[in-house]
Amino acid sequence: MEIAKLILEYIRVLVWPVVAITVCLLFRKQFAALLVRLRHADLPGGVSVDLEEQISQAKELSTQVQATPSPPDRRRGPSIPLTEANARMIHLGLQPSASGLDMSYYRQLAEQDPNVALAGLRIEIDVLARNFAKGFNVPITPRESGSRLFRRLYDGGAIDSQQMQLAMKILSVCNAAVHGSPVTQQEASDVIATAEVLADQHLAWLSWGFDDGWQPAGGQQEPQRDK
Repeated sequence: MEIAKLILEYIRVLVWPVVAITVCLLFRKQFAALLVRLRHADLPGGVSVDLEEQISQAKELSTQVQATPSPPDRRRGPSIPLTEANARMIHLGLQPSASGLDMSYYRQLAEQDPNVALAGLRIEIDVLARNFAKGFNVPITPRESGSRLFRRLYDGGAIDSQQMQLAMKILSVCNAAVHGSPVTQQEASDVIATAEVLADQHLAWLSWGFDDGWQPAGGQQEPQRDK
């Protein structure tokens, strides 16, 4: 009797792993399709987003934007340090950002929760768009979406086509993260790196885009960003 009970206990322990493995083998094609679907985000309005493709395209666009020459009307002079970015924005009547344009803020968030990091980045990109619109006198409404903001900036000559496309790719991934699509830390880090290009350009614009004779406080030099 004792031996019979022992055998029954072993069977009970083993039965669920065996069943699980059998199910996986029988339905492996369906599981593979499910994993593929998890890499696509269905946003409100029936829009489907392939995260891997969007991130890859954003990385290509960020390289192109970086390689684009500076605008011809850019004045030569000192660059604003990151430590003065928010103070400068407030002085100009613009909206300060949560990170102060330092993307390491979002990288640190991504170590804890990639989706939360991209949700915060989504807000940051919106802030940058509204600041550009105000600086370039591009009319916008308070409730306009990020995508519409960047289209208006492009139509108003504030940004070029590649900058608009990059911003919209970043927003697409961030929106997917906000709506629950699973994002890895590496994917979030890649998106943040592409957004850093726009943050750098915003930072540079703060030092040359306004005719108020700005100079860095105390002769500070711009700190190096963490890559």
